[in-house]
Amino acid sequence: MRRTKLVSLLTGFSLMASCFLTTGFSFSYVQEFNLPPVISESLPDPFPFSDAKGNWAEAAIAEMYVKGVINGYRDSTFKPNRPVTMLEALVILGKMLNYEPSEFDLESNKYLQINFNIPEWAIGYVAMALKQDLLLYSELQKASLQQPLTREEAAVLAVRSLGLAKQARKKTNAPLPFSDSQQIEGNIKAYVSLACEYKIMNGFPDGRFQPDTPLSRAEMAVMLSNIALHLNSDGVTGSVQSIGPEKDLIYITDAANNISQVNLPGYSLVYLNGKPVSIEQLTPGNYIRVNTSGDNSLTVIVAQSIVPDNGMPVSIKPVSNDYALPELQQWAETNKASENYLAAVFDSNLYFLVTRGEKKTGGYTIDITKISSVTDEQGITYRVWTTRADPAKSAMVIEVITYPYSIVKVPVPEQPVNSVIFVDEFNQILAEITIN
Repeated sequence: MRRTKLVSLLTGFSLMASCFLTTGFSFSYVQEFNLPPVISESLPDPFPFSDAKGNWAEAAIAEMYVKGVINGYRDSTFKPNRPVTMLEALVILGKMLNYEPSEFDLESNKYLQINFNIPEWAIGYVAMALKQDLLLYSELQKASLQQPLTREEAAVLAVRSLGLAKQARKKTNAPLPFSDSQQIEGNIKAYVSLACEYKIMNGFPDGRFQPDTPLSRAEMAVMLSNIALHLNSDGVTGSVQSIGPEKDLIYITDAANNISQVNLPGYSLVYLNGKPVSIEQLTPGNYIRVNTSGDNSLTVIVAQSIVPDNGMPVSIKPVSNDYALPELQQWAETNKASENYLAAVFDSNLYFLVTRGEKKTGGYTIDITKISSVTDEQGITYRVWTTRADPAKSAMVIEVITYPYSIVKVPVPEQPVNSVIFVDEFNQILAEITIN
């Protein structure tokens, strides 16, 4: 029998890999997770996981490790094929969201240990998950967090971590292309649909999603790396401008054409399109993310080749917030409170909407800069280019709630629309949607 699922979680980068490993697992290990995985501090190798080197998810594992989000075990292994428990996933996502439990968090939530057998090291993170609605209290009452996390449950966690739960609740009759879609719980289908639209998760080459399959630690790392594309990162992102002659410097251009100089420590791991490479193999224009460990012992560079835009330019017209159509205004107002990439037809025009959600201050922006299209025998695929900006750390900003968003329109084409692909300024896919 299938075990009871959480409701919404349980009831409520695909860039790195196109499929996930799905081997059989024994769950007899579950109890050994009463202690958090840690790395021996005496190991000289800054990236000590011998069983992660050469793994299909190595780039994502290295990136999440250097960010301090996910660790290995005392025996210097990562165990990439081992399933992740629900409890571990909540702790890992808490770290991903830069949450650090305080003594007050631990003391004020002791009931979690008494009533639900939550280990002390995880109390603060579970309390945070409840407060941030990553986990609902009703869900905590219904399931054991020590059980392996399934793929459909992971989709719910991912969507909630990006603040898209409200959008998921509104998404009815979510289209799913998987042959086993009927095996996905009805109220979870919208979460799976959003996780796939945002390129956080994907299906398997055989056309299945496998909702009940436990998520492995390697898969978790890839999912986290894909989530990171949608979050403000502490690392440096941009495109490679040049590499210093001694191979110890990288010059990076960001979206605003500012140039940053990144000094590399003695030990660096470099990945291009998910594969280990030397620093010399990076070329100008590569999209790049650079993260360095807190003690500066390890830098991980994850790079992607930029896919050229071979589409035809499409003339776009910005839409002011002086809406001529009440239904268009309602569409924008309803969706601006969370991050969204949307398209809809109103008034014989096709409208594209990108939003950043609620922000506590001014200084945040998002814009649609251009649209291109590719036409084949099946119809048109639009590529919508976006840029976003955050206020500088030293900037003086107004402390007021803002909802940055941008709307443009194009005439409805005669051909059917296959899909709409939203990308950032480096042509990295942010979301892909279909228009009903």
